[in-house]
Amino acid sequence: MKRMTILLLLMSVGAAAQQPGHYEGVASCVNSGCHGSTQPLNTTRILQNEYYTWLNSDRHAQAYNILFNDRSARIARNMRLKGKAYQEHVCLDCHTTNIPPSLVSGKVDLEDGIQCEACHGPASGWRAEHTAAGWTHEQSVAAGMADLRSLPTRASVCLSCHLGNDKKEVDHELIASGHPILAFELDNYTETMPPHWRRGKENDTHGARAFAVGQSAAFSQSLDNLAHHARGEKWPEFSDMSCINCHHSLESSGWRQERGWPGRAGLPSWSPQHWAVLRLLVGRANPSARAQLDNDVQLIATRVARMNEPNAVLQAAVDAKRIIDSVTPQIATLSWRDDDVRALMRTIAGDTDFLLTSDVHSAEQTALALQSLASALTRNNPRLLKSPMTAAIDALFEEIKSRERYEPARFVQKLTALRGTL
Repeated sequence: MKRMTILLLLMSVGAAAQQPGHYEGVASCVNSGCHGSTQPLNTTRILQNEYYTWLNSDRHAQAYNILFNDRSARIARNMRLKGKAYQEHVCLDCHTTNIPPSLVSGKVDLEDGIQCEACHGPASGWRAEHTAAGWTHEQSVAAGMADLRSLPTRASVCLSCHLGNDKKEVDHELIASGHPILAFELDNYTETMPPHWRRGKENDTHGARAFAVGQSAAFSQSLDNLAHHARGEKWPEFSDMSCINCHHSLESSGWRQERGWPGRAGLPSWSPQHWAVLRLLVGRANPSARAQLDNDVQLIATRVARMNEPNAVLQAAVDAKRIIDSVTPQIATLSWRDDDVRALMRTIAGDTDFLLTSDVHSAEQTALALQSLASALTRNNPRLLKSPMTAAIDALFEEIKSRERYEPARFVQKLTALRGTL
């Protein structure tokens, strides 16, 4: 009887392992003939050392360990969490591959942090088959693999933690408790990862195209988040707004008073950070959509500032999201020759009026965008790494190193200097 019970249990585990949508854990990928070689190999189209690249060099592998440091303990204490940071879903959902036990068919350890399946999707439906002769990438995607060759899909996967969604986000409570304010730009962050893919054939999935689609995806997701906040019990959610309107020294904030306010002085304001650079891309891809979205963004900003019209905010966010989602395919097909990249960089660097009346988070997105576009140029011409252009972009990041000391006029001055190098 006992032997029969064990046999039935093993059969049920095997069946679960074949069911798509289940997680098998990083250990299922580390055979030396698969992704566990200590050195890159040249026998297949993949490097086969992906596991060791992730384990030794990728910050995602250390995401869980951060939950044991003093800052994480302070955040948990300030949020009045019942457990430690490394025990709470609000932390684990982004710092680990934290999925329900019912979806685990192998061994998934929280200690692994953000492991393979967090990005590539649950492997049970395709892990055993994807190395078989004749098996295609499309078959793997149909069986549950995330299609990271698709820029909107990759952006959505990254943004689920780096911007947040209706299930997990760095909201104002987390920020007020001590969590860093997040900034993200798809291509920039992808390129700073240790690559576990073959370089050289990435024109459609990396570089300026990834930057452009990432900008659109981030704005769309931010509108989704805004609508979710307006729809729920968290309204107003101050993480949607510019920090500087409330968190600044009145004694040393003369530039804010000289600049004035778009509405009544001193009201909180919606942060335009995800629209700051994207508006220039939309203007290139679809000028009429740009005009319509400019109006929608102004409406969102006005309604958010009042803080007492959640239903109106919800409708404005839904309307703007519908438009940007319809324009995203046009943005994805924009041309990105070197002269196109330089032209957009000049446009961004000349967009000074917008930045003088915006916030530090918009300046961050501007700097990240220019760095990503400059990287696209230096891939084709490495000599640019030591050019005045690169030095001018580094100077932009010096201006936003401290959000508290950010001055728009100084940032715009550095932008003007950058434009002169282009």
